Amino acid sequence: MNHRFFSRFILAVMMTFIGLAARGQEQTLMTIDGEPVTVKEFTRILNKNKNNLASQQTNIEESLDLYINFRLKVKEAEALGLDTTARFKAELEQYRVQLAKPYLMDQEVTDELVYEAYERSLWEVKASHILIGLNPDASGQDTLLAYRKAMSIRERIVGGEEFDQVAAEVSEDPSAKANAGDLGYFSALWMVYPFENAVYGMEIGDVSMPVRTQFGYHILTLTDKRPARGKIQVASIWKAFNFGMSDQEKARIKEEAHNIYLQLRSGADFNELFRKYSDDRNQSNRGDAGYWLGINEKEPVFEEAAFALKNIGDYTEPIETSLGYFIIRLLDRKPPESFEEAKSTLYYKISRMPDRAMKSETAVVDKLKKEYNFRVNQPNYEEFYRLVDPSIFESRWDPNPALNKTGELFTLADRTWKQADFARFLALNMKESTIRTVAEYVDDRFNEFVKTEILKYEESQLLRKYPEYRDLYQEFRDGNLFFEIADKNVWSKASNDSVGLVRFFESRRSEYMWPERLDAMIIECKGSNQLDKMMEEIRSTMNKSCKNGCNGTQTEEIIGKITTKYQGNSFGIIDQLFAKGDQWLIDQIKWKKGPSEVFVNPDSKSFVWINQIVKPQPKKLEDVKGLVIADYQDYLDKEWVKELRKKYEVKINRDVLSKITL
Repeated sequence: MNHRFFSRFILAVMMTFIGLAARGQEQTLMTIDGEPVTVKEFTRILNKNKNNLASQQTNIEESLDLYINFRLKVKEAEALGLDTTARFKAELEQYRVQLAKPYLMDQEVTDELVYEAYERSLWEVKASHILIGLNPDASGQDTLLAYRKAMSIRERIVGGEEFDQVAAEVSEDPSAKANAGDLGYFSALWMVYPFENAVYGMEIGDVSMPVRTQFGYHILTLTDKRPARGKIQVASIWKAFNFGMSDQEKARIKEEAHNIYLQLRSGADFNELFRKYSDDRNQSNRGDAGYWLGINEKEPVFEEAAFALKNIGDYTEPIETSLGYFIIRLLDRKPPESFEEAKSTLYYKISRMPDRAMKSETAVVDKLKKEYNFRVNQPNYEEFYRLVDPSIFESRWDPNPALNKTGELFTLADRTWKQADFARFLALNMKESTIRTVAEYVDDRFNEFVKTEILKYEESQLLRKYPEYRDLYQEFRDGNLFFEIADKNVWSKASNDSVGLVRFFESRRSEYMWPERLDAMIIECKGSNQLDKMMEEIRSTMNKSCKNGCNGTQTEEIIGKITTKYQGNSFGIIDQLFAKGDQWLIDQIKWKKGPSEVFVNPDSKSFVWINQIVKPQPKKLEDVKGLVIADYQDYLDKEWVKELRKKYEVKINRDVLSKITL
């Protein structure tokens, strides 16, 4: 095994367990260059890996040895300053941000969101909407005007006007002219959260009150609701429309698709017709390989036709879509996933949806305000209503007067934020925006500033508050340092040091030997035209012509001439050097020059022609370069560890070690 990958494997096992356990008054198991390692820190490795320990004491010793080597390499990386490079710091910071995310989400709220999404995903809803566009940062006056407009539109519908006609007339959704506001069927996580909440809280035929999203106000109506259909596996034969096709050309495509359908009706094989006629050459869609289809993955007309198929193997008539005609065949179906099957995907999706993640984030901020005794200095805060003026809406506000303010703005735990801190935030985040009242703008920006600062403060406390976070962070840091220095001193060095590799190989040539081998050919003959007679003629001819050996080309010429007499028969030759275990035939025969016995197979006969027995001989470097590199890596690693053990003193408390049990 390549030593680099072997080392990575060992590290992967170890890194699950290595952490920064609190030391306090715990017993010290050992010191590495004077730095203590506690029993708790080491036993976490053993306890979490105990199922893999066949011999307890032996493996404790082996695990201790691996752990020491790992810590020595990390210490050497630190001594060389690898933890101070810009690239290392950037990678560590990127990991820290990702690692912190779950700790900055409210788990209870997130669990509720996941379960809510799952329950909703068991239903597919069909809705229409009318949009009254409004910027997210619109002023109170503009918001009120948009709301009143939405209410007047709702009154028209409640008063008896048809929803689709009103939508086509007044909706500010550009697609409304074509679809009259009809959004088709969708399920959980397809729409923004406020929109989804409204739809899933309605009964069929209801007309909603105005619903605010980042796009504006929506008037909604629920037109249908059905149980989720799960997924189906389908294959399809596609006759494609090309861009700019005339109606006459499309009619020709329709006729071609219909002819294919008639062939299916006559018993033709679907896969053969696919290979012959389909314009879809994507390997994943070939014949019975098919593809899985869920909601809103194809045009509605395609999906409805596909899901309407009842029995496995059924197929549709040609279905016209914007892309052309499809004949769809049902291969398999599966019901909606259980909660256990779906929850990991739902957690991932929800964490990446700002409108839902914000709900969890807001809950965290509210809890942290209480935990850290959040207090606002109201007079100093309200001073910003005077310090900020309408020029900020045009990104022209002069922040200098506010930047000179040093009064306390708010406190959190042991920290105080000054007025100048908020002024700096306003200045850095100033951009042209919708004109509204200064007070509305200041309140909105202040809430954003407070949330940002509270979450930043909490991030700074995670190492202190959560041991598991601290352990994971340290593991990643140390693991990166380990790989960095191991690559430099072992893995890449072994591959790039051509002179050292050759020297290493030459010093150990006896370890890289070919075993005793046969210079031989495996000859296989097939057919039903006097195969026995043909085989005997081949063996007899080779006995006469190949006493001093024949290569593959010579043998092919000999057998080719003989085979022409037996029309319908064929032969094959494998010509190479064979060692034990290379071919089952080679392991069955006696190793002596000439032909072996004949082996009878169900549809062929075979024998081995042995030219000579090749004695063991050294391999060339190019024959075993991968193995030599792996061995060279192992050698470099062992020599490096010897140097590190001399450089950094390791003292083990054997009495303490002897008392460690699983």
